[in-house]
Amino acid sequence: MPPELDAASAARTEDGALRVEWHPEGHVSIYDPRWLRTHRNGTGGDGQDRPAPVTWGAELSDAMPGANYAEVAGDGPEHLRWLHLLRDSGVAVLRGTPREPLSVLALARLVGTVRPTNFGEHFDVVSKLEPNSNAYTALGLPCHTDLPNWEQPPGYQFLHCLENDAEGGDSILVDGFRAAETLRRREREAFRLLCRSPIDFRFQDRDSDIRFRAPIIALDETGAVEEVRFNLAVMDAIRAPVHRMGALCRAFRAFAAIVRDQALECRYRLQPGELLVFDNRRVLHGRAAFDPTTGWRHLQGCYVDRDQLLSRIRILERSPQ
Repeated sequence: MPPELDAASAARTEDGALRVEWHPEGHVSIYDPRWLRTHRNGTGGDGQDRPAPVTWGAELSDAMPGANYAEVAGDGPEHLRWLHLLRDSGVAVLRGTPREPLSVLALARLVGTVRPTNFGEHFDVVSKLEPNSNAYTALGLPCHTDLPNWEQPPGYQFLHCLENDAEGGDSILVDGFRAAETLRRREREAFRLLCRSPIDFRFQDRDSDIRFRAPIIALDETGAVEEVRFNLAVMDAIRAPVHRMGALCRAFRAFAAIVRDQALECRYRLQPGELLVFDNRRVLHGRAAFDPTTGWRHLQGCYVDRDQLLSRIRILERSPQ
């Protein structure tokens, strides 16, 4: 491509495309009008399929978005609507799913390819001896991001309820985007620190030692929140200059207080046969403590990356419904 490039001529063709002849080579380019609309104003293709997120708080407890498995199982309009819910709200339930063990892997393929981690292709959320994670106990879990110690934390998490007879154990969800925007509104300097100060996250057991350093809040090129990493259980020692340590700790505590605010907490009790799916890099999740002597609680989970969900949406949107 020559360093000095200019359009010698530009005109619309009979079928509505844009024809450009380039100087000095005389090369001709034809631009399809649909491609031009998609990339108008420099937005690029992704700007068209990532609308502004729909944020939420405790009100979602009584209005959990979702769909029925029988309607979503095909590639029809209900499947696409459910994927839109996951993209825009970051969370949705699928009801009436098969209850056989490992069904979660087939259900995840409604969105995309399962992503293995150091916990395997899938994981069982049950109370067990010698757990390598608090998730495998009956303890209550503060709301958190899964695997922030990875360079790229998993996108969507799938939790499939097989049994839930124990007292307690309700799922707790917090919209990390709303929590981060609340911090930005209340304490702008604390928000700025959490966006610019990397934190060390680390998971280690007998077989793994996985660590990564990143800010708690990540912004996109427009300044909007696009990712939250928040997990007390895998935070390593904080590394920061001495003169910034106090302010950073205060900022972290301010954000933690917002995450614990009951006005932001969605509480939902999963029923057997329900699949809870949420954006792990947006929605912080936890659970109330439960009593394993009162009944059996068994969830199976796995992960699918965001890219897979967005790809699936694009494919279905360009197919006739």
